[in-house]
Amino acid sequence: MTIVSGKIEPLKRLKETLHSHGIYRFNSISDINAFLKQYESEKKDIPATVKHSTDIEIKDLEEASSNAIKLRDKNILTKFLYYFKARKLIRSHASLVNNYEAVLSRRSSDSYRKLELIKETVEGLYPLIAGAVGENAVVGELQKLSDKYYLINDFSLKFDPPIFNKRENDRIYSIQIDHLLVCQSGLFVLETKNWSSKSIEDLDLRSPVEQIKRASFALFVFLNGDNSQGLIQNHWGSKKIPIKNIIVMTNKAPKSDFQHVKVLPLDKLNGYIKYFEEIFDEVETENIFNYLKDETL
Repeated sequence: MTIVSGKIEPLKRLKETLHSHGIYRFNSISDINAFLKQYESEKKDIPATVKHSTDIEIKDLEEASSNAIKLRDKNILTKFLYYFKARKLIRSHASLVNNYEAVLSRRSSDSYRKLELIKETVEGLYPLIAGAVGENAVVGELQKLSDKYYLINDFSLKFDPPIFNKRENDRIYSIQIDHLLVCQSGLFVLETKNWSSKSIEDLDLRSPVEQIKRASFALFVFLNGDNSQGLIQNHWGSKKIPIKNIIVMTNKAPKSDFQHVKVLPLDKLNGYIKYFEEIFDEVETENIFNYLKDETL
């Protein structure tokens, strides 16, 4: 199985956004999907759930107040220590019992509002969720490769001074790559898009082709430039580290071909990667991986 380093970026951002809204119940995309499927059922169960939790609270308060009263009446010292605690517990218990129906109604209403807020927040984060779903699928597919393959998720670098792309007149200060695969045939820069046909035709969306070419250029210069000091040494000199660019479309895919960038559906990904001839041995491959893993932000 492929050796994996790092978490996918959309999933990290998704969790951070959910936490900023006070939502901590989701640990994975599967949890979110399950919530959306079971939303109506969970909403329907709210009155029974609230009643059950309130009944348990009443029972616990009754038991706690009874114990506090026994300790209060034990002797003079404990009377002083437990007098206010017993009174507070008795009042809390009485308040719940005497206002039972009103409490159930208020708590049910609060639960409805919280559940609706969670649903609205999750639905509003659909682009992030779609991105996380797509990247998670790509990671799952790449993990089917052998342990001679190394995957770095959410790979990013900063450059100081920036790398200058003369052809594009572009100074590159940083790059971020969805997935960087290191293997004996070189490096594969992978950008994942879980796009619909409408998104593919949307002129307002940034071209993933230009995005991946820009990152690949900077990474190639970083690894093979004059300042790299030759990461892979050979008795003939420093070996170049080739980089190939792949855009993985986990939903719809464009019909066009693009120069220097391969666009693939998910089920063709591993076959394309394994097509290329090995040029590094296992030690060299691991060295490249460790070097890049240490360099990433």
